Amino acid sequence: MKQCKKCGEQKPLSQFNVRSDNGKLLGSCKSCVKEYSRLHHLKNLDKRKDQKLKKIYGISLLQKNKILKNQGSLCCICKKEIKTERDKNVDHCHKTGKVRSILCCKCNLGIGYFDDNVQNLKNAVQYLKQHAKKEKL
Repeated sequence: MKQCKKCGEQKPLSQFNVRSDNGKLLGSCKSCVKEYSRLHHLKNLDKRKDQKLKKIYGISLLQKNKILKNQGSLCCICKKEIKTERDKNVDHCHKTGKVRSILCCKCNLGIGYFDDNVQNLKNAVQYLKQHAKKEKL
């Protein structure tokens, strides 16, 4: 049995992780370490988002939010309000890497599936128009 330094409870040794550097047991039990990790993760979400944006797109989280604010919080393609963080997709040119705007997930995936190719998109529009005429008959 060992007492956890965080919660103060006496727990079996199996409830403590082993340190990788010296092979001894950690002072905190597995559940306290898990809870600490969860809280640390939540506390540093914006920092990690900022680092990821800088690495992938070369912009900060502040810049991303400013772009979206300048768009009126609307997707530049479908003009729907972008409400959730998950739906705030950074659109960029795959050739130059330059950020264009913030799009909703559906629109960003859509132009991605068309390989950012204007002719493919024009063909899709023409296809939809042809079938819309047939469906009205």
